[in-house]
Amino acid sequence: MELNWKQLLADCVDFTQRLIQTPSMPGEEGAIAELVTAEMRQLGFDEVWLDGIGNACGRIRGTDPSLGALVLNTHLDHVDPGDPGLWSVPPYSGEIGDGRIIGRGAADIKGPLAVQIYSMAALLRAGLRPRRDVVFTGVVKEEVGGDGAIYWVEHLDYPVDLVVLGEPSDNKIALGHRGGVWLWLKFYGRSAHASVPEKGQNPNYPLGEFLHKLQTAKETLSSHPLLGKTTVSPTIIEVDTKSQNVIPAWTRVMLDFRTASESMNSLKAFVAGLAGEWPHSLSDGLAPEPDTPLPDSDELIFGFYTPPEDAKGQRLQAIISSGVGHDVPFSSYQFATDGRHFVPYNLTMIGYAPSEESQAHIVDESISIEKMAESLRGHVALLRDY
Repeated sequence: MELNWKQLLADCVDFTQRLIQTPSMPGEEGAIAELVTAEMRQLGFDEVWLDGIGNACGRIRGTDPSLGALVLNTHLDHVDPGDPGLWSVPPYSGEIGDGRIIGRGAADIKGPLAVQIYSMAALLRAGLRPRRDVVFTGVVKEEVGGDGAIYWVEHLDYPVDLVVLGEPSDNKIALGHRGGVWLWLKFYGRSAHASVPEKGQNPNYPLGEFLHKLQTAKETLSSHPLLGKTTVSPTIIEVDTKSQNVIPAWTRVMLDFRTASESMNSLKAFVAGLAGEWPHSLSDGLAPEPDTPLPDSDELIFGFYTPPEDAKGQRLQAIISSGVGHDVPFSSYQFATDGRHFVPYNLTMIGYAPSEESQAHIVDESISIEKMAESLRGHVALLRDY
């Protein structure tokens, strides 16, 4: 049976619009989980279920049960759309303009989710069975830490050969991303009335000096050949007081590091060298308890990384390139993905999706229908031939 690619794309676009029209903020994914599971049942998936945390899952059984599964992974949630008045269309409309579907989550990650679902449906429409089981996993709470992905991998009860992440990769094959480290740098002073500053020690001054030095020193941080340069961004600044006429007893800044080539110890040394002699401390920026010390470790920090020479990656690249009719390059992500949660379980991961990373989390977020069409062909080839 020959596949009707035009109809497949039209159905995929329609599903994307319905997904966008179903708001699904983190912790509020119930309605979209019902939509996704209903779609998979209607399309004839062999198994469809919600797991214990609310992840939406579906399976098409392969011809060889001895092979590990090919898992297509996306998430169900999205970030807040912000002020609707800044959008050219209502953020949950899913309107089409200039060949693109517009709306919150269009690129990250409802368009890619629809491509994954409809690439699986394409096999069923063509009367084909994959060699190995293909499993779709739409997980919850990716945007707030990844509880859904963690639950899935901790309760995994079937062998997995490869995980394909649907995070935006512009139809390139993403082999990984940097890891994230969040540190509180706190400078200590002595509180006093702001009218007599000579009686206190104002910690805002060393903080200002540190930030000034950081602007130049950050360029000396190391780089990974594929995953890119180590970056650091100062984000939140806090003091111990809310009174405008009090010199604070301490001030602190959150440092957001992204790296695949530094260790915890090298980052601590980098920060300490810039902080100087003024009394200060470093602590874990994500720990629930304040001033939690940082561990000592010389291990490199990264999110996930599948080397370009990896046999699975090479095979996958050849299959997708054949499916779309041109060479598909390797790339990497700038942002983090749920793939980082699968590293301790020794799962091989790559990213492949039609949306552009630059569209994630922005006003008028959108996805190209033309790129969705190409990605469908790449996905179908992968599911059929891997």
